[in-house]
This record gives sequence, C-alpha cells and structure tokens, in this order.
Amino acid sequence: MTLNLTSTLTPSDLYSQGWLPQRNQKGLWYQDTSSRANLNNFRLSSENRRILNSTSDWNFLYFPLNQFVLSPSIKKQIIGWVKTLGWEFPPSSIKNIFKNHIFNHIYTWSLEDTPPLAYALCYSDPEISHIAYVFYDPNLAKSNLPIRMVLQAVIDSQKSGHRFCYLGGFNPTTKYGYYKRNMPGFEYFLNNSWQPLNP
Repeated sequence: MTLNLTSTLTPSDLYSQGWLPQRNQKGLWYQDTSSRANLNNFRLSSENRRILNSTSDWNFLYFPLNQFVLSPSIKKQIIGWVKTLGWEFPPSSIKNIFKNHIFNHIYTWSLEDTPPLAYALCYSDPEISHIAYVFYDPNLAKSNLPIRMVLQAVIDSQKSGHRFCYLGGFNPTTKYGYYKRNMPGFEYFLNNSWQPLNP
C-alpha cells in the first residue's frame, strides 16, 4: 500500500502511523513493518555499551545534508560498495535520496587518517528523526560499525529532545533488520499499533 503526502499530514504523522518514505519518489510513502526507538524509554543496555566501546576509534560528523557535496567520486564509491554488498539499490536511487528527497541530515564516519568510510542519511524535525539509509565500505560489513551508526542516531536523537527515532523496516519472522531489536526503547508497528518485541 502506498500513499502520497498531503498537506494535512506531516512526516511525523505518517511515521507515527507506520508509513515509510519510498526511496524513488519524494512524497510517496509505503506501509511496512516499521520500527522505532521510543526515546521516552531510553536506556542503554550492556550490548549497546559493548558496541560503543568496540567502535570507540571511529569519528563521526553530523550536519545538514545541503552542506554535503555528493561528488562524482563519492557517488562512484557508494555505487561500488552497494554492488559489492549485493544490495538492490540502483545508482539513480542513490542520487535521488541524496539530492531530491525528504532526508535533510547526514552522518559521515571515518578513522583518524581516512576519508569517510561510511555515510548515513537521516530525516529530522523538532519531534522525530529517522535514520534511513546506511552505506559503508564492504570491509566493514562484519564489524560493529553498521550497528554503531544506528545506535549513534538513537543516542543523538534522545539528546536532541526527539520523542522517537525511526529505524525503518523490521520483520521478526524473517529477521529482516533484527539487530534493531537491541536499540533503546525498541518498538515495531504491527496490527495498527506500536508494541515492544517482547511485551
């Protein structure tokens, strides 16, 4: 099921009803088993702290997306990463989410002496945030950095006073996005309501 954004519905409204923005067309939303961190129930677990400690050598910057330059070399780098990782994400979609979409902030991640080796696109407004797309060097696929990128967005959203940090799709049956269950205050949208994984 898809929905076109109307003037009567804000992004915060749509996210709260389990909708997610479709990557190829700004203003088009689809309903999936969405997930989020309820920041009213924010508490770091021992697993969260382990992830933070194991990735403490990484540095990140968070800033408005309109200050980021998607140069041809960076776009080529991300396309190469996606291809190596075997993700279904065409180059046109990569350009679209960076240049012509709802997303308005970006994280860049690097080690001390390296250019960025990972990027995360986010949406943020005064009420909520959404960490939407994460791209990283394939050599990092089995490291803790991809999870740290999501966890950092949750931590920063709580510090910024957001009520929720949306995490995208989650399916407890197929275990799609299953790592997200360890995020503080985790909930997922099922049967028209938000609920914890283990009520």
